[in-house]
Amino acid sequence: MTTLLELCRKYFNTENLYEVLKTKKDATDKEVRKAYYVLSMKYHPDKVTENEKTEATEKFKVISRIHALLNDADKRKLYDDAGCVGDDIDPNSATEDFPWETYWSSIFRKITDNEIRDYELKYKGSDDEKRDLKKGYLAGKGDMEFIINMVPFSSVYEEDRLREILGKIIEEEDLPRFKAFSNEPPSKKRKRLAKAKREEAQCTIEVEKEKKNNSNDLMLAIKKRSAEREQQMDNFIARMEAKYCTPKKTKKNSKKT
Repeated sequence: MTTLLELCRKYFNTENLYEVLKTKKDATDKEVRKAYYVLSMKYHPDKVTENEKTEATEKFKVISRIHALLNDADKRKLYDDAGCVGDDIDPNSATEDFPWETYWSSIFRKITDNEIRDYELKYKGSDDEKRDLKKGYLAGKGDMEFIINMVPFSSVYEEDRLREILGKIIEEEDLPRFKAFSNEPPSKKRKRLAKAKREEAQCTIEVEKEKKNNSNDLMLAIKKRSAEREQQMDNFIARMEAKYCTPKKTKKNSKKT
């Protein structure tokens, strides 16, 4: 059984639950909830492309388990005091079958795409984004791909904007100068961009394929229904014939004796 901390290390490069949620150890319940909400909008299986769904789903499970733990006062105290997350106590705590999407829905109302876009507009350029960029820069030691993957709503198409923000933060707060950030080879950025375009193209293909499948399913349903109606009509006509149509009797020629 893979423990929660092992999954944190695998997907978020840290075993600190607060670092995964990008919040503080002394965060209030409301702040923990908000941190979980922000990340859930990035990793919720319904909000990502097909290519991202597998990994995003696993990350969504991890952050949901973290919130479930930190939302329980006794379990949070046990983690804060001893670093225990309960995997060694409750064998079912790491179950893969737990309906984490249902858990999420029980906490947050269903959000619309428009609400996500509105939140994205507010988030970009905000203090929250700057704080997340700083954390990503330090945790990834300047690796831009790590930063983009860590910061919500980031993409390769916004690298210039993100670099400008980080440049100011580095200067103002005298952060370490990582070569991975300041001296990144142009080829690395081109590879990221090419990868993003390939994923977008693949996503477009998947969407068109799904539309085609849905269209085919609709045609099959129409044909099936048409065949059923045709059969029903045949049966109806047969019943009417049996009820109202008397078969003609064949006259037999009688022989004279």
